[in-house]
Formats: sequence, structure tokens, C-alpha cells
Amino acid sequence: MSNSIWREERLLIDGQLRVATGGATYDNVNPATEEVIGQAADAGPDDIEAAIVAARRAFDETDWSTNLDLRVRCLSQLHHALVEHVPELTEITIAEVGATRMACGSIQVVEPLKFLPYYADLAANYAWTASLGTADTMGGPADRWTEAEPIGVVAAITPWNVPTQINLAKIVPALAAGCTVILKAAPDTPWSALTLGHLIAEHTEIPPGVVNVLTSSQNDIGELLTTDPRVDMVSFTGSTPTGKRVMAAASASVTKVFLELGGKSALVVLDDVEDFSMVAATAAFGTAMVCGQGCALSTRILLPVSRYDAGVAAIAEMMAAAPPGDPDHEATMMGPLINAAQREKVERYVQSAVDAGARIVCGGGRPAALESGFFFEPTLIADVTNDMAVAQEEIFGPVLVAIAYDDSADGDAEATRLANDSDFGLSGHVFSGDDDRALAVARRIRTGTMSINGGVWYGADVPFGGYKQSGIGREMGVAGFEEYLEIKAFARPASTG
Repeated sequence: MSNSIWREERLLIDGQLRVATGGATYDNVNPATEEVIGQAADAGPDDIEAAIVAARRAFDETDWSTNLDLRVRCLSQLHHALVEHVPELTEITIAEVGATRMACGSIQVVEPLKFLPYYADLAANYAWTASLGTADTMGGPADRWTEAEPIGVVAAITPWNVPTQINLAKIVPALAAGCTVILKAAPDTPWSALTLGHLIAEHTEIPPGVVNVLTSSQNDIGELLTTDPRVDMVSFTGSTPTGKRVMAAASASVTKVFLELGGKSALVVLDDVEDFSMVAATAAFGTAMVCGQGCALSTRILLPVSRYDAGVAAIAEMMAAAPPGDPDHEATMMGPLINAAQREKVERYVQSAVDAGARIVCGGGRPAALESGFFFEPTLIADVTNDMAVAQEEIFGPVLVAIAYDDSADGDAEATRLANDSDFGLSGHVFSGDDDRALAVARRIRTGTMSINGGVWYGADVPFGGYKQSGIGREMGVAGFEEYLEIKAFARPASTG
């Protein structure tokens, strides 16, 4: 397979595609077959240092941060290159992520490409300067205004679940804002990032040092980026425990952090839902699309006691219709988990639920028909209470838990209470026979994004992020762009002429 996949295996540092220091490499493994499909450069501390030096110089000594026309033109060039290489990016994503061909046609590859024209247009039309008018100040009449400018060198540290989507969601607004970037990709999905580096080097006018792309077998090497005072901002997506360590490390130099962390979102079904088909499809399809490896997935299903059995049955039937299989096949809806450790983690959570008295309705283990690959059956666990580990902790696998709430009195209030009874607040769904009723409940749930009766909020212009331990800041949209800006205020004596 490796010989048939076009990809890049070298780092991008200071405009050059190059091997890691000492020629170090590590194996890239296909999670659907457990086979080594090739290698990737294994960056070490010297490579991190070279990338920081390059990014710092490119920001401080070139006109990238002030040349808006160049930035817009380069984003257009990169967009064109990515669109031209969608087939290659698709093959890479299937091979190293285990993403299905179906998912590559949407969230994994195709949809994120829309970020580039969106941010090119946003940067070209953004109000970089804003007048505050003339005011009497302590020093007399003054004309006042603000100017937005890029924050500087950005370290973007990304996960493996939807690598192209998250890589672009970080570097594209940062580049549009005028920042320089060091992209440190997850060890499990190196080619998605390195190929992006290749396209930047070979198909754009982006100056040397503006974008640097690093891959490493060492998860913790990214800590060097979080503690270096030459880095002005750390943009991190990953687990909440790791995010806390990033935040603590960056605090030594008071480096700004953007954190998009974990989730344990609720899908709330109100008691006036007559047909569970949309509820079941939403729950099952969201799980299958990324094998449950998505921070924004609604993995807690809150069902009214009066409709609990019917809801559980409908969801189980829909989940059973989406078995895992070869992600390269057009009809496959769910691929494998990313690696053996992740599958073992999911297995431990499922067993913990059983030990706590919960009931497996469907799935619950490795599919017998698939002898290789890190596959796990789509799993629904019923009779779960909201204090169980499977209801409170992020599993990051194809596991949904069904929780009953009392709808005999004020069911909406009880459902809202349970939805908010979580350390996380990233996303969620509310289903009701009445849109206004669903919206009223959604507004009371402390979370960053909400879907009403199956509406899809995802888009380049929609800010994404969470409340509580789901993170700090917003990614995408105008808010995501402004994460990479500083605001400087000016004043001068008012003209008397």
C-alpha cells in the first residue's frame, strides 16, 4: 500500500523540506490493518529549536505580518493546491487515520478546505483600524483609534482524530492574521501534516519560516513549544488533562493559550418527540463518522423515563446498522480506532459500566469478523446513571450511554440539570416536537454549540469552543480569527485647524 500513496515524509523548516536531525524516522501504521505503511520524520529538540528560530525571524524580519495582499494571495494558492490534491489527501487520511471514504468526502478532507477562501476574504475585508473619535482627556482633546495586529509566533499542537480539519482550522486563520506558525502534528497522523507542508513549500509564495511543520514519535516533545518565551501563543486541541499541562507550562512566560479540549455532550430528548428516527440517526451517524473519536459528539443520550425503552430500542437498531469495516470501501460508515491503546481504553470503560450495573444493549467488544485492525463495535449502554465514569469521562470511542430522566413533573428542568451536570461544555443536541421548546432548553445548557432538532452548526464561519473544562477561546469564524490578533490603542492631540 505504501508505494501507491503519494505523500510527504519530510519536515518543513524555514522553507525547506528536510529530514529530521540525524535522519531519524518512525513508522506510520494503518489502524485498519495494523501494517506499517511508511515512515515519517521523527523530529527532536534540535528540529524544534530550528523551527522556533525560523518562525521568530520570519515574523520579526519579513513583511509577512504587514503584507495583507501577499497573505491573501498565498491562502488562495494553498487553497488551489489542496483542492487539486483532494484524491491524494483522501488516500492518506484513509490509510493513517482509518477514516472512511465517506468521511473524507465531508469532515475529514473536503469541508475543511472551505476555511481558506473564507479567511482570505475575511482578512481582505477586516476592519484592521477602528476610530474611537475625539475626546477630552487628561492631556486635552485627543484623536483616538485602535489597530489590530498579529500576535506573533503561534505553536499549533493538533490531535489525530480529524487532522486536516484541525490543522487547517489553526494555521489558516493564524496566517490570515499575519502570524507565523509552527505546526506540531500528532504522532499517529504525520502524513496529513507533512503533506500540507509539502504543498506550502512547492505551490505557494509563503516565505521561508512563516509555516514550519513538525512530526515526532514523542508525544511530549510539544512541551518545548509551550515553555519557550519566543512563542507568543499556543493553540492546542486535545484532551483536557493535556490541556491543563499546556496551560500550566505556558503560564511561566504568560504565553497566551487557546484550548479546545474534551467533551461529554448531551443529546436531550424531550417527552413530546413522537418519532425517534431522527434522534437515532443523529446519535448513530455522529458516532460512526469518526468511530466516536470526536470531542463534540453527543455521547450522553438523555431520555424521558416515559419514553426510555422506545428511545433505547430505536438508537440500538440504528447503531447496529452501521458496523465497522474496511474504511476504503464506499459503503463503510465506521472505520477503526486509531491504535491499540485507544481500543484498550474503550474496553476498560465498557467493562467499568457493566461492573457498575449498566447494561450493554448492542456492541460492547471487538467485531469477530475482523481479525486485524483496531476495530470496536458501535456500542450502546443503557441503565446508566449520570455519576458513572462512562457518563462523566470522555471515552473517545464508539460508545453511547443512555440515561433516563424523570419527566413526571418538570421534565425540561430535570433534563437541563443532567445535561449541565458535567465538567465539560462543548456541544449538544435537543430534540422536541416544538422548536421553541427545544430552543428554550438549549439556551439553558452551558455549552459552546447546540443543535436544535438535527440542525448542523458546523461551518467555516461558526465559532467553535467550549465552556468549563472544554476549553478557552473559539476556533473558526470571526472569533477564531481574532484569537490570533492583538489590539493596540493610539491617541494623538486633536487637530485644532
